[in-house]
Amino acid sequence: MHTPPGHPHVFTLFLVVFLDLVGFGMIIPVFPFYAERIGVSPSSVIFFLGLYSAGQLVGAPLWGSLSDRIGRRPVLLFTLLANAASTWMLAYADTGVTLALSRVLAGLAAGNISTAYAYTTDITTDATRPKALGLLGSAFGMGFILGPALGGLLAGTDGENGSSLVQVAHAAAVLSLVAFVLTFLRLPESLPPEKRRQANTKRTSMKVFFSRPVLRGLLVATIVVVAAVSLLQSTLALFSAERLAVGPRTLGWIYGFTGVISVAVQVGGIGKLTARFGARQLAMVGIVLTAIGMAGVPFAHGMGFLLATLSVFAVGSALFNPSMSGLVAASADPHERGGVLGAYQGAASLGRVIGPVVGSGVASVVGLSGPFAVGAAVCLVGTLLLSQKRR
Repeated sequence: MHTPPGHPHVFTLFLVVFLDLVGFGMIIPVFPFYAERIGVSPSSVIFFLGLYSAGQLVGAPLWGSLSDRIGRRPVLLFTLLANAASTWMLAYADTGVTLALSRVLAGLAAGNISTAYAYTTDITTDATRPKALGLLGSAFGMGFILGPALGGLLAGTDGENGSSLVQVAHAAAVLSLVAFVLTFLRLPESLPPEKRRQANTKRTSMKVFFSRPVLRGLLVATIVVVAAVSLLQSTLALFSAERLAVGPRTLGWIYGFTGVISVAVQVGGIGKLTARFGARQLAMVGIVLTAIGMAGVPFAHGMGFLLATLSVFAVGSALFNPSMSGLVAASADPHERGGVLGAYQGAASLGRVIGPVVGSGVASVVGLSGPFAVGAAVCLVGTLLLSQKRR
């Protein structure tokens, strides 16, 4: 049985994604301390963060395309279980190898975001889609509000306390299981059999998607901007710890603060702003604000200035993400929407792989301030890509 279009299912999906993202967010402020505790050097932490995105790069197109053929619901259920398993693996990781495996598996499971977006496009119309995608995007922001704050609270101020770090991983796994139960009980299938890709139809490859001029421009812009953004995300914890001498708890509050800003924009205004200015124009403004916010971080020598520049960054990200996903969704037919959104999430994941690798290299040469300046410059390339009008 498939669900008719309706907002109750959008809200349920929001709760599912929110719970899953809270679990993911809880790991962010403790992961650098966890990795160093088992012998990973600080300069290699950024690389391990990139492994998560490498897994997502594979998982997003895979799950999106599979959901076009077998439906969204079974893919969501399986990946939520896999996410819980990866977090438990993290809890018991005692070597660099097991830590790496847990991050790759977590990334593979997190590729289900493409399926969540496809579910949303299944049950919305062109008129209601921007607001629904904004609500789903706000689940990310709210996950970064509560997740890092809760993770930092459970971990405490002592980064060497192994039992507290393990406690965070267990709590994150439980939240993924709660999301699984909620999906099982409250989310019916959204893609009816007659709209699915047939089993004997070959899966559309990423190469085919990149051959479409409009979609290629959107995907390349996504890779560039997300790679730049990931330079900040992968370096901020180390930069803040070095420059401001903060621990896991304070880092959690910093990430939570940016999440509040993001949610306020995505829930309170993204639908109206899209209707007034258009998704493409809004995405370009988001890129510029993101670049400004990133460029300001190296000048932060106190918490007040850091929060101010991260506020600009958060507003930019909140405008960019739902606008881009809406543009990508509009370029696809229903039977391929999961695959196209999977390609979009795959492009974003590729950016998250490239970003930490570049960030690690830049940081090792010029210090932890370097990735923010490089990221801001690279980010602006996205505006050039989006400004090119394609038929």
